[in-house]
Amino acid sequence: MTDSREAQITQACETAAEGTQFVLFRGGYRELPVVRLPLELPLYRPENGRIISELQALLARKGWTGEAFRRDVAADWVQGELHALLLELARDARGPIYQELAAQAQQTEPLLITRSGLVVNGNRRLAAMRALHAEDPRRYAGFARLRAAVLPPETTDADIEYVESALQLAPETKLAYSWTNRRLKLRRQRDELDLPLDAILESYRLPDQAALEVELEELALAERYLADYLGRPGAYAEIADDEAGELFVALTQRLKALKGPLREAWLWAGFAMIHTRGEAGQKLLNGFPFAEPQPEWAPPQALFELAQAEGLADSSQAELTPELSQRLADLLCQPEVAERCAQQLADSLDQIRIDANRQAMPEKLLKNLQQARKFAERLEPERLSPRQKARIGSELAAVQYHSRRFLEAQADAPPRSRPCGAS
Repeated sequence: MTDSREAQITQACETAAEGTQFVLFRGGYRELPVVRLPLELPLYRPENGRIISELQALLARKGWTGEAFRRDVAADWVQGELHALLLELARDARGPIYQELAAQAQQTEPLLITRSGLVVNGNRRLAAMRALHAEDPRRYAGFARLRAAVLPPETTDADIEYVESALQLAPETKLAYSWTNRRLKLRRQRDELDLPLDAILESYRLPDQAALEVELEELALAERYLADYLGRPGAYAEIADDEAGELFVALTQRLKALKGPLREAWLWAGFAMIHTRGEAGQKLLNGFPFAEPQPEWAPPQALFELAQAEGLADSSQAELTPELSQRLADLLCQPEVAERCAQQLADSLDQIRIDANRQAMPEKLLKNLQQARKFAERLEPERLSPRQKARIGSELAAVQYHSRRFLEAQADAPPRSRPCGAS
């Protein structure tokens, strides 16, 4: 059947092309033939970047291997499973391709396929057209023979990856990859397909290799969360939402500043917070370990307070030690204590920040007053408008009130200065 499919596509390219389409191919735009093909002819592609994590979850759930799935790609059971996954995505309101095709009842953009019939771009559209045609063959009769641009015979797996990545950057009704699928695809292109680094960076609009490595570090951290914390390796659907993505991105960045046992403890603390994020997801991004610590010594102090609250620190200990950090890591890696520990850490971090701000207020006040005095010395009252004079005078009167409050409260306060020339 595969040979028959390829022969049919090749013949259509040679004798029945209905125009051409330009596609970015090997660093330049290649003009490809556009042909008409039966709706049932093209094959969904298992390596489709939009369904990487969903497909892995399916394989794990049914006990199938990815190798067998790809080897039998033309089999009905493989295509049926892919159709179900892709149709669900086609109906996603964030990239409403199903709704668009249902309303228009006509194909507005050709698919992009290989000579063997694998769909490189348009898998969701194909699933939607097949579902709509099956539902109402008369209304959607135009889908019976679809239009497809065909890649050259010399197209390799590396070419397919490059073309797909470049095309999916286009907007319109494109449904963006989930943050996990994007990184899974990046890793596959680099580690499995060994694509040229420059091609990967170009297709993903990454500035340099360092940016690529950062995204893969974020994926590795998320996979550790799934495997070591939740005990569900490969369950990417658990963290595919943008909120989780932002948290893992931020946590990866913060952990780079920590070392040894302190880093390990905060890694598990971050996992606990992500596990219990719920409605507090966006709020978490405002605090450590997803934002810069305020103050900088907050991370060890918050952990020490957690150790005290959990009875891990005895009365003789006054600060966090490497041994205590390790005991905390052993505690925090247990999901059943996540809610309690995450709340304790959040409360401690809030209180530490409040206390630090209070301690810093006198110095901030002094600096601001010194700055205000310098401005006042340079201002010429006659150059001010009446409104400016009134507003500045009002603020100075308030400062004068507070000045008396501070000075009168101090037994050793210096005497108030006299006007020049006073006896």
